[in-house]
Amino acid sequence: MGGVNHITEPTINTKQTAPDAYLARTAAIHAKLERLQQLADDHFGRDPDAINWGHVGDLGRVESGLDELLAIFDGDGE
Repeated sequence: MGGVNHITEPTINTKQTAPDAYLARTAAIHAKLERLQQLADDHFGRDPDAINWGHVGDLGRVESGLDELLAIFDGDGE
């Protein structure tokens, strides 16, 4: 009896609600903000004595991205 035995788990039809998804994404954003703060506290992994203009440009792009994100929620963006 060399047949293949397929066992399938019963599926549960639970739909995620918008508030549940919102809270999950909020938690993920908080975790990423915490990690970003840790990186910032450590000079983003850079030796402060070895900073070059490329590093400054990288932070400029990050700052610009953060301004865009703030504009979504503040309506201000500055």
